[in-house]
Amino acid sequence: MAMASPAFAGDAVVGDPYPLDKCPLSGKALTDEAVVAVKDGREFKFCCNGCKGKLDSDTASVIGKADAAIIEKQKASYPLDTCIMSGEKLGDKAVDAVINNRLVRVCCADCVDSFKKDVAGNLKKLDAAVIEKQKDAHTAKTCPVSGEELGSMGDAYNVVIANQMVSLCCKGCEKKLRAAPAKYMAAAK
Repeated sequence: MAMASPAFAGDAVVGDPYPLDKCPLSGKALTDEAVVAVKDGREFKFCCNGCKGKLDSDTASVIGKADAAIIEKQKASYPLDTCIMSGEKLGDKAVDAVINNRLVRVCCADCVDSFKKDVAGNLKKLDAAVIEKQKDAHTAKTCPVSGEELGSMGDAYNVVIANQMVSLCCKGCEKKLRAAPAKYMAAAK
């Protein structure tokens, strides 16, 4: 099974697409008219230009609110029980960090720093661990993007978004998945 990279070469966004279905500031549901912003290679979506403007004027607060919502959404289904950096068991003192719109749970603050030294490489390592952990329980038979039967174009192409594995029929479907992850990930379930 092929494994997708966490970003498209040449795109402004590095890592996962914005994983929430609500504006991090207003809490309003995001629609097709959501306002998109990229800050330091990280995608954010807002309900309006007013909220988007706060990303530049009050960056730390906006990112803090988005990170808290991402942790809340992804923590319950975090697939790993060991630190991706040290291999240590994640206990009560595990550190939750949001890196490129993805919850990363590690055993200590030093491991957060180590992860950040090679984000792309460590996201690939995390993706591989998530795929290994979830592949046996994965029951999808069709690609959520194309509707094609998985395996009809060769091995399924596995992508990880928000620490959840999604199997696609081919690499060509990845860009659509990343553009509308909520839509296609709901179809994958």
